[in-house]
Amino acid sequence: MALENKLKIKQDYKYFCEISTRWNDNDVRWHVNNAKYYEFFDTVINKMLMELNSVSLKAGKNIFVTAETGCKYFEEISFPDKIIAGLKIDYIGNTSIRYDIGLFKNNFNKTSAKGFFVHVLINQNTKKPSPIPLKLKNDLKLYA
Repeated sequence: MALENKLKIKQDYKYFCEISTRWNDNDVRWHVNNAKYYEFFDTVINKMLMELNSVSLKAGKNIFVTAETGCKYFEEISFPDKIIAGLKIDYIGNTSIRYDIGLFKNNFNKTSAKGFFVHVLINQNTKKPSPIPLKLKNDLKLYA
């Protein structure tokens, strides 16, 4: 599914996480390297999952793996910008979740970048997709 080019605003999201940029996030062009944006996506998703306390990210027999990602860039972010990462869940399937993420710099209300991230829950032993537990599905609906 392609990302639309339309900017989003903070009210489009349901969960938020503050992220500080670091000096080493900047590349030789003095802005945050594009690969770092995916780390920011990972951070907001996993912080939300940890706060839900519905799944063990460390000790569970099932783990989330990334199946697909994408990002659109609208405005440069660079150190020492502060980021608010907004998250909304677009889709909860039997074994997968699709997250919509917006990155807002320095308290701006429009996205500097937005992206999506698809997680698939798999069994660590078989490496096959595993159903998302009902409690987690219900908890995730808070952010849909």
